[in-house]
Amino acid sequence: MFLPVLLFFIYLPQLQATIPYDGIIHRSTDGSSYAYLSPPRPGNHASFIEQMTPSGTLAVAWFTGGENSPNCSISVSLLEVGSQQFTPGVIVSERVNYSNQNPVLFWDNETQILHLYHSSQLGNAGETHSEIWHVQSKDRGAIWSTPKSFYTIPGAFDRNRIISTWKNDGIIFPCYNTSTNSGYSFILRSNFITSTWTRTDIPTTTNLVQPSIVRLTNSTQLRAFFRDRNAISIYYADSNDDGLTWTTVKPTCLPNNNAGIEAYTLKAGTLIMAFNNHNGTYQPRSPLTVALSYDNGLTWPYQRNIQIHDDDNNTQIGEYSYPSLLQSLWSGSDDNDIHLVYTYDRKTIKYVRFNEKWIKEQ
Repeated sequence: MFLPVLLFFIYLPQLQATIPYDGIIHRSTDGSSYAYLSPPRPGNHASFIEQMTPSGTLAVAWFTGGENSPNCSISVSLLEVGSQQFTPGVIVSERVNYSNQNPVLFWDNETQILHLYHSSQLGNAGETHSEIWHVQSKDRGAIWSTPKSFYTIPGAFDRNRIISTWKNDGIIFPCYNTSTNSGYSFILRSNFITSTWTRTDIPTTTNLVQPSIVRLTNSTQLRAFFRDRNAISIYYADSNDDGLTWTTVKPTCLPNNNAGIEAYTLKAGTLIMAFNNHNGTYQPRSPLTVALSYDNGLTWPYQRNIQIHDDDNNTQIGEYSYPSLLQSLWSGSDDNDIHLVYTYDRKTIKYVRFNEKWIKEQ
């Protein structure tokens, strides 16, 4: 009689510590909000967040099923304005025996089409023959087209946000190539008038991949930030002609551990960066940190850790990586309008919402 009761009380803290991956948004005591998305399969990574206008619906995409595994697929979850719960993740792109990874969402406000690009390569075969594939939704993420190949040069990969050209006559799609162990970065540029794509390699980017491009001071000047395969620093390069030519890369003052980063321009022109705040390859992908820059990324005086340990009372240092940032057109009652999604220990995708002031409070 006493043994079952004793075992129950021993097990009770573990039950209480279980985190529900249900997509429900909760308010944290520090003023931020958070949710754990509901994935369709184990092995979840590389999330991306986008907003559809004018509805304001948020879409989050990620890959599910295990990195490089056969049948690893792309999943999407939605959050309607006013809702306090993300929809369960639904698989929207899957290829038998192939590993689909690194989704990038792009909302075309003119056509009201939600585009989704992702890498695709044979499962368990590495990344050297990867291609970029494409699916789209014309009804705000409810129904998706059949996946089709988009860019078939071997080793092509995507990761970070697509931006509009300065004249709004096309888009700039940051990509990178993994056909060699080191890799390098390039951009694909579309022209809406001619419906053509051109490629521009970014020079001196050997070992610098996954470019994250921001526009500076509402001009033709772009700044690209790079993940460092050598796990030393986040690097950057500039373009003064809207991405047609690029300067030689330089290191920033921020470290990099050979893991994903993302930079984003806030409405007032402030840059925000999400990254793992250390260098070296044999370290956990933790902490995940956000930082603010008021001089276009030369210095980052305000930094705040988003995640260091897990949230189920085990105080384990896990993997909190591959962030994606967005400032929405709306905010909650708490004025939180900056949205962040990231890998939560490969178990699920975690969503956090906060504002610029919140970053400065620590």
